[in-house]
Amino acid sequence: MLLGSFAGCRKGEDEFPDVVFPEDTSAVSSEGTTRPDPDFPESNVARITVASPYSDNTIKYLAKLYYCKSHDLLGDRKGDTVDLDFLDGVDPDFIVRSVLTPVEGASVDNITQWNKDNNAPDIFLTSQLSEMKSRSLIDPLNNYISDESLLSADRVYVGAVDQNTDKGLLYGIPYYSSVMLMVGNSEYIPGSGKLAFKYDREQFRKYLEEIDKEYEVIPLSSGNDMIPYVTSAFTSDMRCSFMMNEEYRYDRDHTIGLVQLSLDYIGRLYKEGLTRNTTQEGSNPVFSRYAGMWLASSSEIENWNNYYPAGIYLVSLPMADPSHSVVPMATLYSLCVNSSSEEKEFAVRFASFMALDPDARMLTERLEHHTGFLPGIKSSEVWNYITTDPLFGQAATFYYQTLDNAVYCPPTTDKLYSTVADYLSGYSGGDFDPEACYGQT
Repeated sequence: MLLGSFAGCRKGEDEFPDVVFPEDTSAVSSEGTTRPDPDFPESNVARITVASPYSDNTIKYLAKLYYCKSHDLLGDRKGDTVDLDFLDGVDPDFIVRSVLTPVEGASVDNITQWNKDNNAPDIFLTSQLSEMKSRSLIDPLNNYISDESLLSADRVYVGAVDQNTDKGLLYGIPYYSSVMLMVGNSEYIPGSGKLAFKYDREQFRKYLEEIDKEYEVIPLSSGNDMIPYVTSAFTSDMRCSFMMNEEYRYDRDHTIGLVQLSLDYIGRLYKEGLTRNTTQEGSNPVFSRYAGMWLASSSEIENWNNYYPAGIYLVSLPMADPSHSVVPMATLYSLCVNSSSEEKEFAVRFASFMALDPDARMLTERLEHHTGFLPGIKSSEVWNYITTDPLFGQAATFYYQTLDNAVYCPPTTDKLYSTVADYLSGYSGGDFDPEACYGQT
C-alpha cells in the first residue's frame, strides 16, 4: 500500500561523546547499481541524500528493499527474513547517498551549514522540527502524501503525528521517540530487592532510604532534574505537560499549587540527605559512580550500561498509583524533507518508507538496532525487536500500549527547556515563581 504513496524531554547528555559528522557523503547505491540502460540516462536518475544515525550499509539495503517493494520483487520475503544476498543482487534505478548523524539526528545548525555549503541532505532525522519550520528549512509534506491511511491511528501513534502537524500541515514523519527514565546502579540494590518498574512516590522515597542505610553512596543524584517530569504523580497520574507549562496558561493558581507539591516532595529528599546536586562531591554518576539512581533519557542508557561495570537497571518515573498506566515523557525524532531538495516527491516517498513501512523498520532493526528508542509505528513485528532488547525490553513493553498518551517535551534547544533548567538549577526551596521558571507568558 505504501509503494504508490509518500510516506521534546531531552536528548542525550553532553557527558558522553557525540558522533562526529563526516565532511563527505558516500554513495550507498550509485557505483555499480545505476543502470546503464538508455531508458535510465544518468541525468534523469533520482538522487537523494539521507542524513541519519544509520550506516551507509543500512541505507543501501533500505534503498534496495524499497526498489523491491516498488516493483513487486519481494515475494513472500519480509524485512526480518529477506536474504541480504538477494538484496545484494538488486539494481535500483535511483541513487541514495548517506550522511551519518548522532542518534538525535541533525540540528538546525547542521542543516543551515550544509545548505550554505550546497551539500544539503534531502531527508534528515531531527528532534528540532519546530525550529526547522520557523527557519523555513522544511516544507509541509501534504502535497506529496497520497495515502493518508498510512498515518491512521491503527498504524501509527497519532500523538506523534499531531506533534508534527501545524494548522493541518504535516512537517515531519515520526520516526522514533526516547523517554525519560530512572536509572539505577546495580551495585547498590538494597537487600529488599530492586524497585519495581512501576511504583508510587512514597515507595520511591523509602527505596532511597534503604539505599542510604545500606551503602555509603548518594541514593539519588540531582533530584531537581526530576521535577519537570513528575508532576503527574501529584495529579493522580493525569497526563501533564513538561513542568505543567501548558496547564499554567489556562489555570494559573491551580497549576502553581501542583508544581509546588512536586517541589516540596523533591525538597524533602534533599532535606533528608537522599539526594544531592551533581556539583557536590560523590553525587555525579559520570565522575564518581557513587550515585544509586539518577534521571536519564532512554537515548543514553546503552552508554550508561557500558560505563558501569556491574550494569544498570531501569524503572519508570514515580507515579501516584502503580496500578495506573505509565505516562511517557518523550522526545520525538522525525524525518523531515529539506525545503531546498530538488527531489521532494521521491524524498517524501523514501522517508515515509523508512519510517512507516514495517518491512523497512524490521530490516533496519535487524541490521543496526539502537537501544532506547521506541518506533513511531504500532507493528507488533517491529516492536518485537524493541521489547526483546536485553537492557530496554522490559521498559519498552510498558510503552507499547501507552505511547499514544505520551507528553512530548521540548528539545534542549528550546527556550522553555533552558529557562526551566536554569530556574531549577538555582532553586533551593521556597515558593514557586512561575515567571522565573517559564519566562514571560
